[in-house]
Amino acid sequence: CHQCYVEQLVFNELLCQWVPFVFSDASMYAHYLFNAFDTAQNGSVKFEDFVMALSILLRGTVHEKLRWTFNLYDINKDGYINKEEMMDIVKAIYDMMGKYTYPVLKEDAPRQHVEVFFQKMDKNKDGVVTLDEFIESCQE
Repeated sequence: CHQCYVEQLVFNELLCQWVPFVFSDASMYAHYLFNAFDTAQNGSVKFEDFVMALSILLRGTVHEKLRWTFNLYDINKDGYINKEEMMDIVKAIYDMMGKYTYPVLKEDAPRQHVEVFFQKMDKNKDGVVTLDEFIESCQE
């Protein structure tokens, strides 16, 4: 039934209400988070998928949690995280944190964050991070 689904607009509004930062914009992060929950990639999240994801995030093994997190960062679902995808997610996280954090974030902080991420995770230096590289690096 239609009531068993959450549409993206509703999801975004709910997440924006939960974000505790006064001056933040959680809309882009909500978009990426919704896409991670939307396993069918059809613009809506079934209740079962939502509960399954929460179960993984709360009670899953480390490997299951890392696989789910990798899926969040792999925006185009091609099995790799590239720098553009990582930059989009990191910018969304920084936007959610707000512009009035202390200490004040520098303008190039997202780019620096992505560079550090790739230095640590892109083991074979081919410009993308695979699931295996992601899991291996996180477990180190």
